Amino acid sequence: MKTEKLLDQVLTILSLVKDDKEKLQKLLDFMEREIYEEEDETVRIPEKYQRIVRQIAENLDCGLTCYLNPETLEIEDLPKDLDDPEEYELMTGEPYDEMFKHQQWNKCIIVEPPESRESFKIMERFVDEVDDNSLRNRLIDALNKRRPFANFKQLAETSRFRQAWFDFKQQQLEAMVWDELQLQLDRK
Repeated sequence: MKTEKLLDQVLTILSLVKDDKEKLQKLLDFMEREIYEEEDETVRIPEKYQRIVRQIAENLDCGLTCYLNPETLEIEDLPKDLDDPEEYELMTGEPYDEMFKHQQWNKCIIVEPPESRESFKIMERFVDEVDDNSLRNRLIDALNKRRPFANFKQLAETSRFRQAWFDFKQQQLEAMVWDELQLQLDRK
């Protein structure tokens, strides 16, 4: 049977029951259970890269710039403020190029911590996930006040959603890292 004919039959049934709330609910329940599949928003990271992506995401959350050797999957990280060779030498008195392995790698992928606006978007997305209206409203309020990062962190990390926040942020950072790695791996 052609798709158009099937659709016509489905629409005919829908039009016959459109005023019967109970039958519409049964149809909806059936379609959600048996037919409709929500898109899985979980990022699929190949097993080869899962440990690396997790580690880079954790390091980014600490404010570190990460360097990845795509050939060996070796990681080296530095505080964001010290990834400039001149700044590093001024602050430490040590030669930058002698201290770090990534300077010797043939290929190097650099992943930097998220900028403030990216971190803010992660917090906004988390708010959408919170099913406690009171906390959600307080988090929205925190994001709209002065010092949104500190206020949000204090609220989220002292709530019953503390672990959910950590898990959500980690997942978001991992997705960001994997997107960046894919872009750079494709260029290499």
